Amino acid sequence: LVMKYSSDLYPVRNGSMADDILRSSMQRLTGMLLLFLLASGELLADAKEEKSSHIGKPLWELGLGGFTGYLPHYPAAGESSMRYFAAPIPIYRGKILRVGEENRGAVSGRFIDKKRYEFDITLSAAFPVKSGSNDAREGMPDLDYLFGIGPQFILKLIDEPGHRNLNLNLQARAVYSTDFSSVNSQGYVFNPKLRYSRENLTGIDLKFSSSVGPIFATEDLMDYFYEVQPEFITPKRPAFDADAGYLGTNLTFAVSKRFNNRFRLWVGTRFGIHNGATNDDSPLFKDEINTSVFMAFFWSIFKSEKPAR
Repeated sequence: LVMKYSSDLYPVRNGSMADDILRSSMQRLTGMLLLFLLASGELLADAKEEKSSHIGKPLWELGLGGFTGYLPHYPAAGESSMRYFAAPIPIYRGKILRVGEENRGAVSGRFIDKKRYEFDITLSAAFPVKSGSNDAREGMPDLDYLFGIGPQFILKLIDEPGHRNLNLNLQARAVYSTDFSSVNSQGYVFNPKLRYSRENLTGIDLKFSSSVGPIFATEDLMDYFYEVQPEFITPKRPAFDADAGYLGTNLTFAVSKRFNNRFRLWVGTRFGIHNGATNDDSPLFKDEINTSVFMAFFWSIFKSEKPAR
């Protein structure tokens, strides 16, 4: 899913020049926010899972985060692209509201936090795609920004702070798309996921984490990725109406290293395994396995003196 900051990504619409400038600025600002939601939910999770308690950690931090990766355009896409960005990353460790904290999305509200389980509300986001940059979707509508919101139940199967953790995360989200002129519902996803982390593997503060989980989606989201309406039929792209069901399974491995109390680096890979997916006969379904590689960093610049509770 490609992010481009160029004039062709945001075509000029009818209206005043001031309206066009304001719209373009809001699109870029919102794009940066969505990038933060997408990246920090997975990558900054490791940095904040080292201890189950927040005692001694600052209430808030503000730093710089960066990301680069080679990622597929959409699930089971036949093409991938390099994506990269850098943006300010806030972290807030409130009693209920959490930003950039733990493995529950970039922004969440923790309503139940027990020794063996938690319940909260999470957000997620995904990049847009210009269909002109993808051969299979040439001439079709672009894929807009996606964002999701929904509940998450976390069952702590192994909870050994400073050593290892194994969680079962049950995530369900309503998904929406937007081109910044309207917001459209794209259905729902259910993503149960096992997440394992192990710290101090080599005695040099090296941390390993992995996660695996299937993704199930309703027909609206499947149509969004794989439907071909009659007006977009070509000799190589027949009409197709997608069905609800199994989208695929994500398998992720990452290693992170903290160099001091302010800077951390991640490298990792993700395999999108789409064998047996419900809509594998769509002409837009190209590869049964998508491979992503990424590298990211977080540099904490400012911290509060007040500790989190």
